[in-house]
Amino acid sequence: MKKAYGIIIRNGLILLVRRPGLPIWDLPGGDLLPNENEREGLRRLIKEVLSFDSTVEDLVGIYTKEYQEDITYVYKVEEVVSQSQMESHEYTAFSFFDLHTLPLNLFPDRQRQIKDYLTGRYPVRLRFRKNLWLAKAENFLVERKKRNRR
Repeated sequence: MKKAYGIIIRNGLILLVRRPGLPIWDLPGGDLLPNENEREGLRRLIKEVLSFDSTVEDLVGIYTKEYQEDITYVYKVEEVVSQSQMESHEYTAFSFFDLHTLPLNLFPDRQRQIKDYLTGRYPVRLRFRKNLWLAKAENFLVERKKRNRR
């Protein structure tokens, strides 16, 4: 499954969001539609979920995980209108944080992706290492959830 996330900077602060039921901060974005271009998909996600227009700029990195089919694209994103009004029906919270003092409850993969952005040496291609048994358990749960929907 393809996913895309955006690094949105406003006045030196990074936008982070929280999803319902998860006490973890994350970058805005999510799953792309099948056969959807990564840039167009990220622009669509930001418009649908945060209600503002954006320009998807530089590719920060492409990230994969061992034992999983997921591929994650992270882009630098600019607001079309500076200081855009944000509204969200999907996120329980969204806030701007200092790039150098990120919250402790930030999604672990995003910490690495933000660090890659801060280095300025992108695009990065990285494969996250993962415990084989944890990956098998997650894949089992995903398949089980799919079967229960049918």
